[in-house]
Amino acid sequence: MIRAKIHELRTQRGWRLFGVLSATPKVGKSFITFNVAAALSRDPRFNTTAVDLDLRRASLTEVLGVDPPVSIRAFLEERPGASMPTAYALDGERLVILPTTAGPIRSAELLAGPRAQALLRSFRATSENSLFMVDLPPVFANDDAVTTMAQLDGYIVVAEEGRTTTREVKDVIGLLGAQRLAGVILNKYQGGIVSEGYGFDSYYGAGYYFEPPAVDS
Repeated sequence: MIRAKIHELRTQRGWRLFGVLSATPKVGKSFITFNVAAALSRDPRFNTTAVDLDLRRASLTEVLGVDPPVSIRAFLEERPGASMPTAYALDGERLVILPTTAGPIRSAELLAGPRAQALLRSFRATSENSLFMVDLPPVFANDDAVTTMAQLDGYIVVAEEGRTTTREVKDVIGLLGAQRLAGVILNKYQGGIVSEGYGFDSYYGAGYYFEPPAVDS
């Protein structure tokens, strides 16, 4: 459903750069980022890239289990030889991953710096059939998400049933603006999608979980 919504926003508003964020940590934000990007990549009309800009946690990198030779963090810090972040192409998939590595860094300053801004502009300069899913830190952890969202088109809020409160979701939308909200995903929802027999625990939902395949740099 969120894939269909993203395609609708691309067609109607020209949105191609989407941030995926949450109010608080550990609600499955990076897992959702990867799976939404994987779902988008199944459409052969589009090229999809998942970008990890959660610089302090590098959660998307952890999901994939990779150690990039040149992470986005190294690129932003202008380390010697880090002229371009390492990109991974998933074997058999139309999906590219730009990972980073975790660390206690001044992430807000890096994301507001010239290299980060140039990287985000390069995403926007790609063809109209390119889509980007950007994994961002929790909104209330620091100002990284707000800083980065200034260069993105829309955002998706990830909430977890029994953990994220309605007030937290409303506060995120109030901060970033309802006009750029692409959708809210309720992770670990146990109530079913439409009616009995169609919940994610059911026979019909079981085949829609996406296990990350092997990656090639």
